[in-house]
Amino acid sequence: MPLLLMGSLLSCPAHAAAQSPSLPAPCIGRVCVGADLQSLLALPWLEVKLPAPSATPMRGQRRIARALRGDARAVETALAYWPWRWFNAPALQALASLDAVCEDMGYSWRPRSMLKGPAGSKLVVAFEPVASAGAHQHFEVATITLQFPKGADAAQLGRLRQELSDRFGRYPDYPDKDSPAVRWLPDDRGPSSIRLYAPLHSPHQQSSRLHLQPGCRPAPVASETTRPAAEAPDNAMGRMQ
Repeated sequence: MPLLLMGSLLSCPAHAAAQSPSLPAPCIGRVCVGADLQSLLALPWLEVKLPAPSATPMRGQRRIARALRGDARAVETALAYWPWRWFNAPALQALASLDAVCEDMGYSWRPRSMLKGPAGSKLVVAFEPVASAGAHQHFEVATITLQFPKGADAAQLGRLRQELSDRFGRYPDYPDKDSPAVRWLPDDRGPSSIRLYAPLHSPHQQSSRLHLQPGCRPAPVASETTRPAAEAPDNAMGRMQ
């Protein structure tokens, strides 16, 4: 892959997520940390094949089911994919249409999806639910991991690694409450992937308020004082008879 094309795939889009005072939100292709899932639904997400259904619920499935609110079909679709952590395009559509996720599932339960990246690599995008005041739950990009392909052309990968180093070299290795981060994740044979992190304030401060979203509030219970006024004449006639 020519370097010019690599550069276009690594460039930051014009609609990038909000920037910190010192560092912009890092991006690969059209995906930036902190971006809203709704703005990414049209991307060519890779297909995910689920294993055959099992009569035994997977670990965490009941907890996820208790936390989800929304259209029954969207909840059913999200619940089918969430225990496996991997979502394809239709599952992401269902995820974005949920009314609410009423409990923080934690780091290991973030929904993930995959895109093709530059030079035969793959992008793994992890989403985090954040407190939302509107009718639908909002999910933001928490991390983006670029996984280098095994057995690819060494010179081509070397150029890609150098371009990534030049682009993200000024970012810290770990995020804080205000700043994003970019970290190399090496294995025994050298760098195998690079991960982009959103600032910590988005998921960690907002996830504790998920249960306060409108979709998580219990429906009011009908009582004598909340019954419709139209019932009053019938009741009155009953007392007069």
